[in-house]
Amino acid sequence: MPTLPEPSGLTEVNRKLPDPFTFFNGTKVTTKEQWECRRKEILAMAAKYLYGPVPPEPDEVTGTVSGGTVSITAKAGGKTETFSASISGSGSVIALKLSGGIFPSGHKTLSFGSGFEGKIRNLFGLSEVNTNIANGWMIDRVMDVLEQNPGSGHDPTKVMVSGCSGCGKGAYLAGVFSRAPVVVIVESGGGGVANLRQAEWFRHGEGGSVWQCSDAKPQSIDNLEDNGICGPWVTSAARWLRSDPSKVYNLPFDTHMLLATIAPRHLVHFTNANGRNSWCHLGGTCEALSAWAAKPVWKALGVPERMGFQMYSANHCGASGSQTALAGEMFKRAFEGNTSANTDVMGILDNGVQQPVSEWEDMWIDWDMDTVLQ
Repeated sequence: MPTLPEPSGLTEVNRKLPDPFTFFNGTKVTTKEQWECRRKEILAMAAKYLYGPVPPEPDEVTGTVSGGTVSITAKAGGKTETFSASISGSGSVIALKLSGGIFPSGHKTLSFGSGFEGKIRNLFGLSEVNTNIANGWMIDRVMDVLEQNPGSGHDPTKVMVSGCSGCGKGAYLAGVFSRAPVVVIVESGGGGVANLRQAEWFRHGEGGSVWQCSDAKPQSIDNLEDNGICGPWVTSAARWLRSDPSKVYNLPFDTHMLLATIAPRHLVHFTNANGRNSWCHLGGTCEALSAWAAKPVWKALGVPERMGFQMYSANHCGASGSQTALAGEMFKRAFEGNTSANTDVMGILDNGVQQPVSEWEDMWIDWDMDTVLQ
């Protein structure tokens, strides 16, 4: 992996969405095996330019499972830390439940013991760690221990995370920075999946002339709250962008690529049209653009049915069962092995976006959306 320049060294202005199929050094991704390397490179860029240090995998993980108690020991270098997690309830699915998420009707609930963020920082000598990325790290450690204890009664292939609004941002980050088999993101907005380039175009560029929401321009990096439910969502690493949001055009990635790092795992992503109501500022259009631009990665890997996106029109975090039925279909596919479940969905409402979808490819894309990886 090449050495990434400091933010001041990112001088190229690219208003097109960066190509998920081209490495930072210009080499093309041509095989499925290469995607894993590209995925790690995207995560490294996100760590450097938005989220600060991301805790790596430990050198060694061991642990035990007793009923619903998971005990974890992690070693890195000469340091050792112990962690705990709890799995409660009944059902086969194990869910990290962030507020407002969407879950199967029968599931277990995953929670982590107190103080785990500080222990992660100590283990790797980090000055800070994003709360939601720490959640992702803990998901992986629980999965490590469940895999080591196959008779525990808890299936590591049936782990998921979900949340809405601020916790939609949390589910996005925990899903991106983990290997959770199923991720369900609901109305994450700015600081979540909302596309940084398009949001900047609406906020401070020519797109402002077509923005028709009554409440505010879309939430993005420069007007993102410092904290909130499941926050904060970025760390001090993002100060250079927050003080000069036009520099999002210098980023060698955007949120469509972070979303795509979930591939080839299962993803369900919802956003709200909110065409004219008071939650329009969450930027459903910008979420839809990122989902639309991420979908080609699942297609390129030959698993388009593992990624579904649906835009609906409802109160914030208040969609009905029919509007979120896609999640139930994905649960059938991912957790029950139902290969006929209808999950290969890209449901964008023409009257729910602030820029017509018909304009997206010409304006935002200069790479092959029909790439097939060998």
